[in-house]
Amino acid sequence: MDRETQARAGQHRAIAVFEKRPNRARVTNRGTATVEDGLVCAFSDGTHAIDIDMPEAIGGTATAPSPGYFGRAAICSCIAIGIKMTAAREGFALNRISVSIEQDFDNRGVLGIPETSAVPSNTRITIAISSSASAQMVEDLVDRALRIDPWYLSFLHAQPVQITHETQTEVA
Repeated sequence: MDRETQARAGQHRAIAVFEKRPNRARVTNRGTATVEDGLVCAFSDGTHAIDIDMPEAIGGTATAPSPGYFGRAAICSCIAIGIKMTAAREGFALNRISVSIEQDFDNRGVLGIPETSAVPSNTRITIAISSSASAQMVEDLVDRALRIDPWYLSFLHAQPVQITHETQTEVA
């Protein structure tokens, strides 16, 4: 079975299960980031783990990509995979998908300098697709994919976030 057929079959199986048992579609993903010495952070989620660091210019050691790198990777890869999943599910042939992101920042914001913001001032996403289908068919497919893309939607719309603080006092 080729990868396109495998992707389509897997999605259709999941849809059939979730339509019969909606509770099986509800999941909670958990991950933990730990920083102990300096700014190097270890993040784990299930069986996967990555290191994250900050650039030397702001106190890191640049031994691993920054959180922003992974944020940009998350949105670009989620959009690209989401488009490919939608195409596979619909039996739509796409040869190649490339998603690029550019974000403008004022780095003073992340350092807490007054009257600045750590939020990007602008985000531009470019989606390039190679397909034998018409441009309009591809644009319609992309629109359908973006309407259900979790990371794109989380960047686009505010969502509720709850913060819990736990302080562990260490005895010397």
